[in-house]
Amino acid sequence: MLEATDISIKAGRFRLRNVSLSVGESGCHAIVGPTGSGKTLLLESIIGLRRPDAGRITIEGIDVSSFPIERRRLAYVPQDLALFPHMTVQDNILYGARARGIRRTANDRIVQELVDSLGIGHLMNRRIDNLSGGERQRIALARALASGCNYLLLDEPLSSLHESLKKELWFLLKDLRRRYSLTIVMVTHDLEEAFFLGDSISVMMEGEIRQAGNKTAIYNRPADLDVAKFLGIRNLFNGEVAEITDNALIVFSKEPAIFLRLPVMNSSSRLMGVLQPGAKVMLGIRSEYVTILQTQAPQEASCCKVEGVIEEFFDMAASFLVAIRPFGCANGSRPVEAEIPAHLFYRLRLKKGHSVKLSFDDQKVFVIPCDSRGTRP
Repeated sequence: MLEATDISIKAGRFRLRNVSLSVGESGCHAIVGPTGSGKTLLLESIIGLRRPDAGRITIEGIDVSSFPIERRRLAYVPQDLALFPHMTVQDNILYGARARGIRRTANDRIVQELVDSLGIGHLMNRRIDNLSGGERQRIALARALASGCNYLLLDEPLSSLHESLKKELWFLLKDLRRRYSLTIVMVTHDLEEAFFLGDSISVMMEGEIRQAGNKTAIYNRPADLDVAKFLGIRNLFNGEVAEITDNALIVFSKEPAIFLRLPVMNSSSRLMGVLQPGAKVMLGIRSEYVTILQTQAPQEASCCKVEGVIEEFFDMAASFLVAIRPFGCANGSRPVEAEIPAHLFYRLRLKKGHSVKLSFDDQKVFVIPCDSRGTRP
């Protein structure tokens, strides 16, 4: 297990404040957040490039906070890859093992396995400056893993690659993690990458971890407005608590006009002791959880229904993002967005100006108190 506990670092005017994370054996933890949130600074403190002002780093129960880089036994792939241009591919791969004093005969098998699995055998005598971006990514991974470390730290190593190559390397990383029982901590700004590779995630903002844990829970139920916006959620509406019962939080919004009974089992459970009737809140739901129905569709008791007119739609290849203005909402108010598969968009023959019915599943709506971080939408 790798743990960072209450890490604080001052770097110029920026501060990393009481940041903690824990990654179990053979787990993958993704750290996401906007540029300048402190993600790389945290990773550098774990690897030993920066000494924290407070807090500690433990690996398998041993406090390594005062250890130099080479004693922490952590493999690291920085954002710029840091390959040596004057060396061949083979010498780059073997550099880490040699620096750690690992005898070549003891490491030949794992190096050969890495070379084969990464498909770089034909590059071994080439120089780094003659390689493509994708080839360099593979060399950097091979060098990190050839050092014999089971802990791998990745700082946005795939950010410069095009989509098809990036996703090819995602699958490769999954395979390498399984094959070598790797424990991975990765920094990325790519949410799809974080959710594909990570078992759990931390969302960092302004030098703090705002939310951490199960990736599905965070994706569907952000803890505050800043996290919701970072995760790309735009369906955020001003609301108010109408009533609190033993098993439900009852909330409503005027624009769009919705009235919801949220069961305790979802995000409302952590708010039951915090909110009071009349409290201002925000209601949110991901666009992919908003269903578009034809206006003649039958009512369902378990769902909230809103009727409106299609104001605009955007083709995103595999899906369409449809903006609907609910009836009775002012022109300046935010439309409701629904993301639907392209085949369904064409089957429904949706057009601008069409009247449609929207369905909000109560189980997918989350609530954010208005005094949480961020500003009202």
